Amino acid sequence: MATIARSQTLANRSRMTLSSAAGWYVVLGIASVVTIFPFFWLVTTALKGPNDAVFSFPPQWIPYEPTLHNFTRVWQQITVWRFFLNSLFVATCTVILNVTVSALAAYPLAKMRFPGRELIFYSLLATLIVPLELTYVPGYILAVRVFRYDDTLWSLIFPNVFSAFNIFLLRQAFQAVPNDLIDAARIDGASELRIWAQIVLPTVRPSLATAAVFTGVTSWNALLWPSLMLRTREIYTLPVGLNTLRGMFSADFRLIAAGTIIAIIPILIGFIFAQRYFVSGLSGAVKG
Repeated sequence: MATIARSQTLANRSRMTLSSAAGWYVVLGIASVVTIFPFFWLVTTALKGPNDAVFSFPPQWIPYEPTLHNFTRVWQQITVWRFFLNSLFVATCTVILNVTVSALAAYPLAKMRFPGRELIFYSLLATLIVPLELTYVPGYILAVRVFRYDDTLWSLIFPNVFSAFNIFLLRQAFQAVPNDLIDAARIDGASELRIWAQIVLPTVRPSLATAAVFTGVTSWNALLWPSLMLRTREIYTLPVGLNTLRGMFSADFRLIAAGTIIAIIPILIGFIFAQRYFVSGLSGAVKG
């Protein structure tokens, strides 16, 4: 009798586990559809012809006359290659400088003992709650009146060299590096800079890739700050250039959708190659 009761209990638990898993799969499936839907609408809008409605009700999900003409029109109306190269230059410089500065700042916060270390760290975390838009006015005044680098691509790079989030992310990763390795290197006479470059950084490459992905995507997609700083059309970044497709009183959303797809293709390609490092980097930061 005890064996039968135990079997029934295990069977009931198995049914509960299966039903719970099925419920979670349904929730995740709905969340996936909601997440993918904007991209699906973007693609279908970019493929719509002049006779296809964009905002009709009920919505027209599949174009009656699919066409790639909208992509051709985008290339004809704006200098996509120039804007693309400007964005690539800004994103590359921002990633290199930001990740380097963040790693240099995170190392002493993780592996060195000095007065005020925790105060500095929590002060950095406190800046994360400040809306980015609040920094635009003082940042603009500094760029125009003090440093005088407005209307240059460097005005998009220097303000983004510092990132409190990346410092936090890399500090958590650095804390997972065994102290024995660092102590052994110090005994052998290695400087802190050499320890940082040759021991610590190679150990946390996934977290470095994660910080680079976050920084690169943010820099690539930036619109408001570049719109404030750039006045010369030849140095527009890709989002600012795509914004010129919108007229003062009207906009062809087919063109805007096509241009947006062109802009996100490099991001998708980069994420596909860095996905493995991105996921493991986030996992390491959470564990740290």
